[in-house]
Order: sequence, then C-alpha cells, then structure tokens
Amino acid sequence: MRKDIKYFLFLVLFVGSVSVATAQLGDPVFIQTFGEGNNDPGTIGPSIPTGKTDFKYDAELCPPPGTYTIVRRMNIKGCFADEWIPLSHDHGPTDFGMMMLINNTSSTTNRIVYQDTVTKSLCNATIYHYSFSVINIDRPSDCQYGKDFPVFEYRIEDGNGNLVKKDTTRPGVGYSPPDQYPFNTYGFDFTVPPGVTKLVPKLTLLHSTYLCAEDFAVDDIQIQPLGPKVKIAFDNEPPTTIVKSVCYQQNATISITGVMDAYYNVPSLQWQRSFDSGATWIDIPRATTNTYSNTFSTADTIFYRLTGAEQANMNNINCRVVSNTVIIHVDGIPTGISVTNNSPVCAGTDLEFKAEGGASYLWSGPNGFYDNIPFPHIFNSVLEDSGTYYVQITTLGGCTTSDSTHVIMIGTNVKAKPDTTICNGNSVTLHASTGTTYLWTPATGLSGTTVQSPKATPVTTTIYTVEVTSPDGCSDTAKVTVKVLNSIPVKAAFSNTEYICPPTDTVSFKDLSTGKIQSWQWSFGNGQLSYKQDPPLQYYYVSGSEKNFPVMLRVADSTGCADSALHLVKVAANCFIAVPSAFTPNNDGHNDYLYPLNAYKATNLIFRVYNRYGQLIFETKDWTRKWDGTVNSQQQPAGAYVWILEYNDVANKRISLHGTTVLIR
Repeated sequence: MRKDIKYFLFLVLFVGSVSVATAQLGDPVFIQTFGEGNNDPGTIGPSIPTGKTDFKYDAELCPPPGTYTIVRRMNIKGCFADEWIPLSHDHGPTDFGMMMLINNTSSTTNRIVYQDTVTKSLCNATIYHYSFSVINIDRPSDCQYGKDFPVFEYRIEDGNGNLVKKDTTRPGVGYSPPDQYPFNTYGFDFTVPPGVTKLVPKLTLLHSTYLCAEDFAVDDIQIQPLGPKVKIAFDNEPPTTIVKSVCYQQNATISITGVMDAYYNVPSLQWQRSFDSGATWIDIPRATTNTYSNTFSTADTIFYRLTGAEQANMNNINCRVVSNTVIIHVDGIPTGISVTNNSPVCAGTDLEFKAEGGASYLWSGPNGFYDNIPFPHIFNSVLEDSGTYYVQITTLGGCTTSDSTHVIMIGTNVKAKPDTTICNGNSVTLHASTGTTYLWTPATGLSGTTVQSPKATPVTTTIYTVEVTSPDGCSDTAKVTVKVLNSIPVKAAFSNTEYICPPTDTVSFKDLSTGKIQSWQWSFGNGQLSYKQDPPLQYYYVSGSEKNFPVMLRVADSTGCADSALHLVKVAANCFIAVPSAFTPNNDGHNDYLYPLNAYKATNLIFRVYNRYGQLIFETKDWTRKWDGTVNSQQQPAGAYVWILEYNDVANKRISLHGTTVLIR
C-alpha cells in the first residue's frame, strides 16, 4: 500500500475517535496544529504571529520561564535537570506534527495562550464543536507538595468581543503511565448567533500561583461542524474494508452505499472524491443520493466520502458533516517490479529468490520448482537447480505481468554411500562424489580420511561425514551411516586330532569360538552334522582313496552375525610308531632328522636322545619336533646315539621303547 494511503487510514481512524456522543464532525472550519514536518526530535518550529498569545517566543529547545517554543517532540533529556516528562510526538496521530510548548511561571493575572479569528462563512442553524488538547509536562515525581494542574478558560467570542460560549477546565487530571500525564482534550458545542460573521476562539490560562506542574503543551485547537453520523461502506464487501483494489484492465464497476442518521429537517447528501490523498475534496456532480457507483478503467488512487447537511446549507462546505473515508486503488500495468536471486551459489547452500512490486506471486522453474511467496528458498540446492525461473506477479487489484531470473549453480552435488549394516570386525568401502579434496570425519575405523573411498571398520555404529571440495572452491558435505549389529565380534575356531589312521578311526572336536554365540553348525566331512557346541565323537572309515576329510564349523550370534572355520583331518599313511636306525642331517631333504615316526595317536609322549657319554642332548614332548643333529647350533659328530621313547597308546597303555641310531655325515 502506498505510504500516503497508510497515513490517511491512520488519520481517518484518529478523527473517528474524536466524535462526540453519537454525532459526526465535519471538516474543520478552523484548525491550529502549529505546523508539521519530518525534522529530528526537538527541532524548533516557527513562532506564532504577534497578538495571538501573551507569551513570548524563544527559539530554544528548553525555553526559559515565561516563554514558549514550537517543537516536534519533547524527548531530549536535560531540560531543567530532567524536570519535564518525555513526549514522543504531539497530540496528532503521527509524529510529524508540532505543538506549542510553554514554560509557565506563577502569575496573578490571566494570560492568553492562543487566540485567532475565523472569517469563514458559517451557518446559523448548524451546531459547531470547539476543542483543544493540553498536556502537563512537569514530571509528577518532582512535585514536592503534590501535583498542580493549570486551569484554562476556553471561549468563543464574536468579532465584537461578545461572548458566544465559554467553559473552564477542571484541575485534578489523572496521569498514565506512572510518572507521566496524558494529553487531554476539552471542548463544547455551540451555534453561531444570527448576524455574526466572525468568530474568535480564545484559550486563556487563568491566574496561576502553581508550585509544580505549571508547564504544559497545547495542540489541535479547532472548530468543526457537528451533525448526524454518516457512514459509508463498499457494497458486497465486509464493512471493515477501507481500501478496494482493482485492475484497470477489468473495467470494474464499484458501488458505495452511505447512511446518514436522522437529524436534519430536510437532509441533503453530496459525494466527494479526492485525488491527493484527502488533502482537497471535490464534489462529484449529480452524486447526491446515498449510493455512488462508477466504472474504473484508468490507473489511479481515489479517496471517497459522503457529506451531509440541511438542504438549505448544502452549498456551504463549512456546514456539512462528513463520513468516514474509503479508497479505491485502480492498478495499472505493474511497474517497479524486481525479480532477483543470490546466484551463483555453491551446490548444497541455500538458493534464495526475491520478487517485489506485486501482491501475489507464482513461481516455476527447473527441477520441478514451484512456490507462491515473494521470497522463496531452495534449501540444500543441487547443480540441477541451475536454469531460468519464471514468476507471474499480480497486483492487489488483479493486474498481472511476468518476469524471470537466471540461476547459476557451481560446485558439486556431494553424495556419500552406502548406508549399510555390518557385523563387528567386518569392513565396508565408503565412496564420495568426485572432487579435488576429501575430508572424512570421524577418523575412527577408517583406513584414510583424505581419500575418496576409504575402508571403514567401525566397532560401533558410526555416522561418517565427508566434505568434498570442487575445482571451483565450493565445498559441501554428505553423510553415510555404518550400523554395527553386534558389540563383540564373532570368531569361529575349534580344535581336533590332526590325523586319522586307516582303515577306521575316531576324532574328537572342541569348540573354541568367541563372541556371544547362540548357534553352532558342524559339518564333519563324514556325512554327519551336529548343532551342538560340543559335538559327539566322530567315526571315519578310510576306503583307500581319501587323503583328508574337510571339517567346517559355522557359528552365529543373536544379531545374525556369523563366522566359519575349516580344518582338514588328514589320513595318515602309516600309524606304526618307529624310530629310524640312522639319519643323515645334510639338508638334502632326505632323512635329515631324528624323531618318532607316525606318532599321530600317541599321548603324553616324551622322546630323549643321549650321546656316547650318557649326556642328554635332546628332549621333546611334541613328536613333530625333530632333532637335527646339533646341540646349541653345534654339529654333533657321527656315530651311535641312544634314544628313549615313552607314550600312551590309543588304549591309554604306557609304552616305553629304547634303541640306538647312527648319525651319518
């Protein structure tokens, strides 16, 4: 909405609040607001012409006692040790107006605050309302003996000094908020005596001997015609609608209906319009009924109101009452529109659009983009968001136009994969979009943090973040989650006898797996299966062609994580235990060691070797550990050596054997 329209709406609401009883006021036939401006707070205004006040003008922000000044605001601290309350603006509806600020002193005589002469043509049968507003500016808390209040006589005289009507204010005005008084408005109604052509409104400060609260500001001294209430409203619109907007292309017809309360003997109506936001009003020819209708096809902003008076006085605007104001805003082709974006931006950052100049917007663009707000966003943008975006702009009145803006995306669309689930102890290879540099966090469980595809082996569920930088310097991040199912790794393991002796033999197995194991599955290679942790003794038959039997154990925990172990149970060619009668430790791969042969089934075995002097030079409890003919890495001489072998056989019978072996070099 235009600034002048908003200002006028505020003014309309404010004037409405001044209405007296059930009556309606007309345009002022006299008004003194002491000027208007947009100066900084405390700027001094012009003085009042000589003869209109008994107080002397002083062009100071803090005028000395007995003088006055014209100010916009009274909110600068420092006047008389902060004796005065702050005023943010005058009595008017905005902070653009001025007011008359008086630093009063005690006096035994009356003093005229303000008087003026009204020479406009008035109507004898019309009631007028005289009013003014005043505020005490002495801070109440600084009044040692309590608050004092100046008393004013306000009166209307004719041009010859004869009294038409007068009244006096009453002391004791309350104040709010704490430590601050409000503006108070006083007034009375009067009629102009027959033959009177001049009126003199006069505001007088009665003799005062105040100790405190004698300083004050005056504003909005005015005389207005008074009559019945007049109310207008748009047809087919809520009664609260003040502004109606249409498009010039629509050639819309708008109707306004008004109602004036019964009051005049012969009532008369006249519609008015204003093309300057209510500064001046023009009677609309032949618009004298309670309804006004017109077709609007030219862009403009027009104010409307309805005036009323006694028919005999209708030609005198100073005798009319006026209604509230409504506004018709006829939109032209949208101008001053602007459509922009914040590109170029890096993929992954926010892409922002901005459209101005309309009342509603309809966006469309690449990648399925759609929105209907003036400032849309694409959060976490991608490269595919590049392209031209179009917006249809519609004014409040319905006029439309289109515009566009082009978006340039740079950088890279960062993605990371895969989100996956693994078992504790397992690994997965992560992968990020192509870029120039990479940074993975956290480093826990990663084979590298600055590579495109690190291997991840976390022990707990971990969310990895990778920041990828593109060749044009844009960087973005992506996340990948690796969920670890179990807290303790599952590891399959078991022990068993390594060899079996043909033609038949037995093998026992023992589970050595770790983890929170809940299931076991054995496959023994002999056609048998078992699901027990400790399986039964297994029997094997060697038909002659078998070289070994594969045995597998698969274990799993409650999460489904599993592991397997494979052993080969070998078939021994000969299970007869014997010690060679000679050996040749020359490292030719043939008969290089001395040990008990084929002791696959022996238990609690001890094998010892003695030299010719009876000294023990070799001993072992592992039959696969062999003597290589040395002692402390020193080769022993050729000759006969005595050996002793003890063990338990498969029947657990203790066997003791001894003999000699010749070491040949």
